[in-house]
Amino acid sequence: MDWSKSHNGIMLCSIKQTREFMPEVMPIIDELVPFLEHSPDDYVVDVKVHMLMPGQYPCIPNWHLDFVPRDENKKKLPNKITGDKMYLWCSGAPYTEFKKTPKKIDTGDYKWVEFTQRDSHRGIKSDAYTWRCFIRLIPKWFIHPGTLNVGCIRRHSQVYIDNPNSFSW
Repeated sequence: MDWSKSHNGIMLCSIKQTREFMPEVMPIIDELVPFLEHSPDDYVVDVKVHMLMPGQYPCIPNWHLDFVPRDENKKKLPNKITGDKMYLWCSGAPYTEFKKTPKKIDTGDYKWVEFTQRDSHRGIKSDAYTWRCFIRLIPKWFIHPGTLNVGCIRRHSQVYIDNPNSFSW
């Protein structure tokens, strides 16, 4: 797949919205459906397409957890963490590094990672000029009330760098 032809991605979209906004990712997701813990309608889809240069990170490079429950003041509520699974697929390097080796799901044509809100992970620095697609399926109930931009096309993609002088055009 030539990811340079896709837009930036989508933010927390239903499967139906994903099919409408980014039909090119649906063959990848459709292969995962038989392996999902819950019904496909119980998930939202996050897709990020990055154009990366050497030294850039496509996501947070520090160890972190995804979708930890929080109260209305954004205070983390670790006692509300469930064991429900999220699913992650990357088109290629740089991949996401996990502290503990996560379960891998081979759907036939694609390899997915299964993880939970308790699985620490971080972004890895790109060592090449590359296009990278990241797809994550998230249980709907993980989304914090008041989260912005749910169910829409991404208008931006962040990249992270260690030093602003570490790359050139």
